[in-house]
Amino acid sequence: MEFKTVLFDFDGTLANTLPLTIYGMQEVFRKYDGRTVGDDGIVAMFGPPEEGMIRNNFQHQENVHDAIDLYYRIYEKEHDRLAGENPNIVRLLHELHRQDIQTGVITGKSRRTFQISEKALGFKGLFQSVVTGDDVDIPKPDPTGVRKTLEKFDANPESSIYIGDSNTDIMAGKSAGIHTAAVQWLPVSQSHEFPAGPDFIWKKVDDFLNLLDKNRSKA
Repeated sequence: MEFKTVLFDFDGTLANTLPLTIYGMQEVFRKYDGRTVGDDGIVAMFGPPEEGMIRNNFQHQENVHDAIDLYYRIYEKEHDRLAGENPNIVRLLHELHRQDIQTGVITGKSRRTFQISEKALGFKGLFQSVVTGDDVDIPKPDPTGVRKTLEKFDANPESSIYIGDSNTDIMAGKSAGIHTAAVQWLPVSQSHEFPAGPDFIWKKVDDFLNLLDKNRSKA
């Protein structure tokens, strides 16, 4: 199976930013909402961009503006410490770029945090399309972001794949009518099981790189 279009989720898929997001959210809920929220509680809020997570779940709405401002400051300040870099992901993205495979990101995170991560991780120029949570009205598993990207690329669904670390990613890709891969190749993933039934489950970045090499050798 040769892929001409490869679409990715971001948090937990291309970047180990889930610990950073969870930490930042826990700090703002503690400081400005006066309560402690566990890791699973933060993950349960995922869907809308970070500002929406705060607005939708804060009990003290008068503190929302300050909480959002603090979250962004934490996200940028702690990025290197909590997210770090992953050479295997960078290698994968450069290989896709080298093979002229169209690449895009569909993520629920805000454009502001995506741009912080993109710069910190050296991802600039590696994606031909980025759809963030700020660009859609309904979060995944709604397939709007995936479909918009496929239309932009004029992509053939048969040679397109959406790769993510959560079951909602798999649902979004399937709803858009393309292949899907669930990954657990970073230290933290959103989902441990994938009842939506992805076409592939990859535990290592090399699982995908080996498939690319195999397809290229057949060409």
